[in-house]
Amino acid sequence: MHWLRRLFRKEQSEKQLDAELRFHLERQISDYVAGGMTPSEARRRAHLDFGGLEPIKQQTRESRRGNFFETLFQDLRYATRLLRKNPGFTVAAAVTLALGIGANTAIFSIVNAVILRPLPYKDSARIVQISAHSAMYPTFSLGISWINLRQIRPQVSSLEQISAYYQNEKTLTGTGQPSVLSVAFVTDGFFGELGVTPELGRLLTEQDAKLDTNHVAVISHELWRDRFGDDPAVLGRTFILDKQPYVVVGVAPPGFSFPSQVQAWLPLAPSAEEQAEPEYFMLNDIATLRRGETIEKLNAQLDVVAQQTIKEYPVLSAGFRFSTTPLLTERLGNSRDAFLILLAASAFVLLIACANLASLLLARGSGRQREMALRAALGASRGRLLRQGLVESCLLALLGGGLGVALATGGVQLFRQIAPAGTPRLNEISLDSTLLWFSLLTSLLAGILFGIVPARRAARLDPNEALKESTGPSLGAARSTRQSRLGHALVSLEVALAFILIIGCVLMNLTLSRLLRENPGFRTDHLLALDLPQPRITSAADIESAIKRQINQVQELVQKIRQIPGVASVTVSDHGVLSGMMMMQANLLVDGAIPLSSKESRSANARYIYPGYFQMLGIPVLRGREFTDRDVRGGQRAVAVNAAMAREYWGTLDVLGRRISMSTDDKGGREWNVVIGVVADAREINVRDASTPTYFLSLLQGGNGGIHLLVRTHTDPDALGATISRQIWAALPDQPVTHLTTMSEIISQSLGDERLRSVLLTVFAGIGFALALVGVYGVVSYSVARRVQEIGIRMALGASRRDVLLMVIRQGLVPVVLGIALGATASFGLGRVISSQLYGVKPSDPATFLGATALVLIVACLACCVPARRAMRVDPMVALRYE
Repeated sequence: MHWLRRLFRKEQSEKQLDAELRFHLERQISDYVAGGMTPSEARRRAHLDFGGLEPIKQQTRESRRGNFFETLFQDLRYATRLLRKNPGFTVAAAVTLALGIGANTAIFSIVNAVILRPLPYKDSARIVQISAHSAMYPTFSLGISWINLRQIRPQVSSLEQISAYYQNEKTLTGTGQPSVLSVAFVTDGFFGELGVTPELGRLLTEQDAKLDTNHVAVISHELWRDRFGDDPAVLGRTFILDKQPYVVVGVAPPGFSFPSQVQAWLPLAPSAEEQAEPEYFMLNDIATLRRGETIEKLNAQLDVVAQQTIKEYPVLSAGFRFSTTPLLTERLGNSRDAFLILLAASAFVLLIACANLASLLLARGSGRQREMALRAALGASRGRLLRQGLVESCLLALLGGGLGVALATGGVQLFRQIAPAGTPRLNEISLDSTLLWFSLLTSLLAGILFGIVPARRAARLDPNEALKESTGPSLGAARSTRQSRLGHALVSLEVALAFILIIGCVLMNLTLSRLLRENPGFRTDHLLALDLPQPRITSAADIESAIKRQINQVQELVQKIRQIPGVASVTVSDHGVLSGMMMMQANLLVDGAIPLSSKESRSANARYIYPGYFQMLGIPVLRGREFTDRDVRGGQRAVAVNAAMAREYWGTLDVLGRRISMSTDDKGGREWNVVIGVVADAREINVRDASTPTYFLSLLQGGNGGIHLLVRTHTDPDALGATISRQIWAALPDQPVTHLTTMSEIISQSLGDERLRSVLLTVFAGIGFALALVGVYGVVSYSVARRVQEIGIRMALGASRRDVLLMVIRQGLVPVVLGIALGATASFGLGRVISSQLYGVKPSDPATFLGATALVLIVACLACCVPARRAMRVDPMVALRYE
């Protein structure tokens, strides 16, 4: 409808212009006829004089355009003088806007980099990731197998290309102190699908995966800089990964690290066993949709492949299927909602700032009614007055926007420093031209938003009424009442938005507090944790010797570390506690367990532990015993289970002597482990997730995973970290030591996202609440200033000062109470949006709402008290002579 109105106005303007020109043309023709010319000669002469209508019309348009820019420049100069004349108002308004615009610009820059901006790969919008789902692992998604990859490539026509990879860690030696590299094994076409070109050398090819000796690698630009000193002769150099030589054939471009944090890329060469195993769900993938194809069509074709796979490999069960997720969505995980919540919170702060400034401009505009009336009486049109008001508000907004850019710049840099390491696309968050454009548009929008109402009121002012107000204040009573109502409405809006921010802030802080106080089920004090990465053994012939070698290394390390002064006890597991990961075993056979339906499969988390693990961590043994030095390889195969597994699988804790089978021997027969103990539940993956069914195996009986050391100390655990590392290197010179930290720090880092959200929401809620209180104070002060004579009359008729005080506070709290009611109603609805981010607290927690209501009312009363005390000190005699 807006473009229709503009078109209509343009046509009307053109018609008016044509009518004016034709009027002058006809008058000239009449003059020539009166001078003795024939009508045809007079018309031809007049057209020659005018030179045709179009040049004249163009000249008139240019004149009007020039007048528009001339008057606009005059409005800008006048607005600048007004702002310079009132520095207090200008500074207060600019700072208020800077807070709102700065918060929005900073958060938008982050959201733009993380969510809105395409991934830095070729045709990233068409790249998807395919996951497998199985009844064996009902709670999470799986990668795909080599069998799946071979089926999908020729059968799924919706895909242009598909490549596979998996990420792992390898120990780098021979270039200084041993360290761990994050590496990715990739198939052919991986780099081409992402549109990567090398900085130096070449990328991996299909032929590289067929080489048995002199393995090749592409290294990241960062590894080239840090380990090889930007040496251009790095091509052809050899470095050692897990005691295997690799030749550098290429250097990736700066900034490329897909998948996350990868430092080297190696050719993916699977063994024959891996290629034939239908349950080898170890491959991640990237697939590119053909142009014009949809994810729905792709999923339909994948369903056909899944059904074919079930028929060929019945071991996968009937629940096997595929799903497709855009790569950007996969990279973001659960972070999208959190970022959008922060963006909404910053938008609320900007709206509060705009409402606050609208109230200030309304109050300021009441003092300029006579000026506007004189301008209108002297011929200024309503459009000119409206434009002048908007120019002033937009100029003020641009000034606040400039300060907001400075705040946003610092805010983005601060966010990068305090954001958790796992924040998606953290290295891509930067300041760019988008920030400036967003700030400019936000400033102009804010200027129009908070300036349109005061400008329209000034433009619609009746000059006669405004000029008469100087002779009798009662003539402006109706206008003052309308303005007061509008001011109260703006205050209610500010309080409602601030109340929503306070509720969100309190809920997030309660979530963080309860997570920090959550008992993980074991002692976390004086506990040091560190990882000793081990090479991955894939050959069946090497597994037995690798297990024996690892058992000997673990026993030696435990003895050495126990002898360090200040060490109380040491234990080992195959991976870290509260590390965010866990090994899961499916297709368990459980002796005497509660029956399951035919479609279900038993699965549980698995952990290899060293004797004394439960005692050292302080996990109670509820039944039986824990592992000892006698539970070694070749003896009775033992297993311990937690209470969650005992209750879910057997329905009781009295399960000693029951058997569990999770593997087969060389002849295909089942290997059974006897339950020797039941332990209390402890949180294994993270603080948020409750304990799930878990069984424990003795590290001395097997295991070919990593080595995770847990050291209980008598003194500060941080002080012993360097000593423990030296003891490890003395025994194993090429062994890297990683993730050396205390358990308290592990818990703190695992809650980094919650802490970041709590801090940002607290800042936004504080700013919004402060601005809302300024709005309450401003409206009440304006109301008191306008009602001095009325208050004087009340006091002259017998009203006490206490009555005046209570009247002003009561009237000031009316819009506050209305705002609280609106904010509480909105908070109940918005609580569902943030419910997934909460822990241990409900979105409609009564204590939170009551506390927020009490806080807002108490502080609002204090804000009303200052103008109320000013009102109660009014002298009735002076007030009666007012104006």
